[in-house]
Amino acid sequence: MRTLIALAALATSASLFAGSATEAFAGTAGYRLVPATAFSAANTVVARDVLWKCAGEACVATKATSRPEIVCSSAAREIGKISAFSANGKDFSAEQLAKCNEKAR
Repeated sequence: MRTLIALAALATSASLFAGSATEAFAGTAGYRLVPATAFSAANTVVARDVLWKCAGEACVATKATSRPEIVCSSAAREIGKISAFSANGKDFSAEQLAKCNEKAR
């Protein structure tokens, strides 16, 4: 019985930690893009000085040393056409996205 209670407490702690970590990541500065073609498996892509972690229909990166426009263009060059891009929670306009996709492979 004690083992069961200990396991239940551990599972509860783990789920609370995972939830708070997800919320903390969502509030941090970073980049998110949606490629025109979804990845079939999880991937890691390096575009210039940015490490993108891609899974399914989205890719995220936590930091970069370049302006968002350059980050987007570099990602498009490596990943392909991008259908949505945001930097620090601000979505790119249609015009910004079109300029970004000029570099797409």
